[in-house]
Amino acid sequence: PGTGAAIARRFAREGYAVAMLARNSERLTQLKGETPGTHAYPCDVTDEVQLDATLAAIHTEHGSPKVLIHNAVGGAFGSFMDIDPQVLNRNFQVNTMALLYLARRLAPAMIEAGEGAIIITGNTSAFRGKANFAGFAVGKFGLRALAQSMARELGPKGIHVAHVIVDGMIEAEHRAGRKRSENA
Repeated sequence: PGTGAAIARRFAREGYAVAMLARNSERLTQLKGETPGTHAYPCDVTDEVQLDATLAAIHTEHGSPKVLIHNAVGGAFGSFMDIDPQVLNRNFQVNTMALLYLARRLAPAMIEAGEGAIIITGNTSAFRGKANFAGFAVGKFGLRALAQSMARELGPKGIHVAHVIVDGMIEAEHRAGRKRSENA
């Protein structure tokens, strides 16, 4: 949860109107209250009906987004022998298919404007699968492949696509408290 909050805070601080989409409405509301310039939109980005309604509201209230940051993450760890196929599929939906859904809906306006950016967060699992990472690495590999394909297609049209590796924990409040108590 720290990465999404850090991204929202940074873009808001730089003057962007930030439309935050997430499944957890409580966390969104809290972050909106703490971060001027942000707007909360509870939405499951794997649900195309919810996504369409949310994007319509964002468009009405703020216009067409010039930047899309895909930071949705689904992950479950376990052996390929043990992972529930439904869990693997759900994680693929969150990590990879949600980017496809968002990009298909937002890229046309960026193409028409001749500018825009799509930034996708990933991690080392996008480059290598490890034992017990079957439920996580598959979605991250797919996410990276989709980002590469999008970059090659959208780059010549003025849209920058970046797959950014964030390979560490962004210090979230729950971790900060634990760290302080461990160091006391």
